This record gives sequence, structure tokens and C-alpha cells, in this order.
Amino acid sequence: MWSWLAVSLSGIGAIAGTKHGHIGQALSYKVFTFVLLATIALTQSVVADFTYWIVAGLAISAIADVLHTLTQKRPLHFVCFLLAQLCYSKAFWLQLSGEMVWWLFALLLAACVVAFFLLLPRLDKLVFPVVIMGIVLIQLAWASGEVWLLDPQLSHAVGFAGCSVLLLSALAYALNSYRSPIKGAYFWVTGSYFLAHALIVASLTI
Repeated sequence: MWSWLAVSLSGIGAIAGTKHGHIGQALSYKVFTFVLLATIALTQSVVADFTYWIVAGLAISAIADVLHTLTQKRPLHFVCFLLAQLCYSKAFWLQLSGEMVWWLFALLLAACVVAFFLLLPRLDKLVFPVVIMGIVLIQLAWASGEVWLLDPQLSHAVGFAGCSVLLLSALAYALNSYRSPIKGAYFWVTGSYFLAHALIVASLTI
């Protein structure tokens, strides 16, 4: 319980730092939040093989945040973001066995196609990166959803919720950046981003 309280307070510190433009504070709290989440994941009584993929995703996400904050090299930050999501995906795919549920994939794909066409007029040269990011996030949400549908436990539902929130967070970031600004975007984007990671880690503890 205390560890999750620390995660919550650290996340709030990151959001507050982002809101007030305190780059050092925001970055410190962001990295500390990822360290706390990785510690929670690795200190469970049973650490499965796929847990290490989630920890790898957390570590790469922390690196992506550092690059996003301190450098202007967007391609490098983008690649790190994709690698983190692929690590999460690997963790969920490792838990799968049995037949696939294709209607979930179709639903996620349809939703992302609609979002893509909403953003298309403003994307210009960013079409290819957005498509790649969308594909990676769709398969992540699909993998976590498959785990839940094939074995409907609370922990799997929480994992699917985390991946879905991560997808929505990326969509909110894209809408705020390329279509129309969202009121309180720093709160919604940063808050949902950390909530997603926390839910994914929480799926290991339930």
C-alpha cells in the first residue's frame, strides 16, 4: 500500500512540474515513478518470466521521457517509446495460449482508423510515424485483451485497462498536439500516461 502511495505522490509531482514548467522537477519525479514501479514489479513473491519484459518497458519508458525532455531528437524518443510498448506486448503475448479472439482486434483497428482520419489533415509529414505508433499500440491492447478474454481474471482485466489507457493517452497527446488543444492537456496526458503504466504493473500484484 505504501509503495502505491509513493507512486501516486511521485506522479502528482510530475504532473505539477509539467503544469508549472519546472522541467527538472517534472523529469525527476517521472524517472522516480518508473523506478518505484519497477521495484514493485520485481519484489513480488513470484516473479514470472514476462515480468522482466514489463520492467524492461518501464526502463525504456524512463529513457524515452528523459530524451523527450532534454533533447530535440524526436526520432530517438519515438523509437524508445515504440520499444517500450513492444516490451509490454511481449509480456502479454507470452501469457497467451489457445485460439485468438479476432473481434477485439477488429474493434480496436476500427477505432484507430477513425482517429487517424480525424488527425490526417494536420499530420503532414508525420503520417508514417503515427501509423507505426498506432499499429504497435493496437497490437499491445489486443494482446492484453486476449489474455483477459481467454482467462478472465481481475489481474488480466487490470492489465487490459492499463494498455487501453495507454492507447487513449497517446490519442489525447496526438489530438492536443496536431488537431485542437485540449484544456488541461498536461493533466490528462501525463496523468493517463502514468496511470497506464501503474495499471500494467498492478496486474502483476493482484
